Amino acid sequence: MTKKDLFRIILKIAGLYFLVTIVFYQIPSFLVFIKTVPVISLVVAFAVLLIIAAIFSALIFKPDLIINLLKLDKGFDGDNITLQPISFLNLIKLSVIVIGLFLIVKQLPEFITHVFFLFKLLVKNQNGISGMVENQILTDYVAWAIKIITLITGFLMITNYSAIARFVIKKDSENN
Repeated sequence: MTKKDLFRIILKIAGLYFLVTIVFYQIPSFLVFIKTVPVISLVVAFAVLLIIAAIFSALIFKPDLIINLLKLDKGFDGDNITLQPISFLNLIKLSVIVIGLFLIVKQLPEFITHVFFLFKLLVKNQNGISGMVENQILTDYVAWAIKIITLITGFLMITNYSAIARFVIKKDSENN
């Protein structure tokens, strides 16, 4: 198995997890807000649906595009992954990539949902209609910051996995 095959498998699993997260957690949240402003809600929901479909199709059907874009297959010793004992450095690299993907897959649907709610609330506020719960969603800066920082951290972990792994190995060797 090559490292590119391994990353294809990981990205497809992440895509399936993304789909499950969207279906069971985010779509019910969308349905609550569609009742408030039906016409604008449908337009925004359609745009969000297109973004979600693009992410899902990229993860499931075009993982090579993501692998090449993020250069996931670069920085390893060899091209093949053998079932022999894996070096500690390669194991750390793989772990950093998996953790970064998990962070992104975990927070991206929630972030898209919050952006959807933000657009809906901005449209509602132009009409002078606002409630306490809606204003809380708009002004929950801590939740927004956590989502954005998590997404950026996941992206940085995926793009800089080799440097992070070398740093961890270096710190481990200094401690021993």
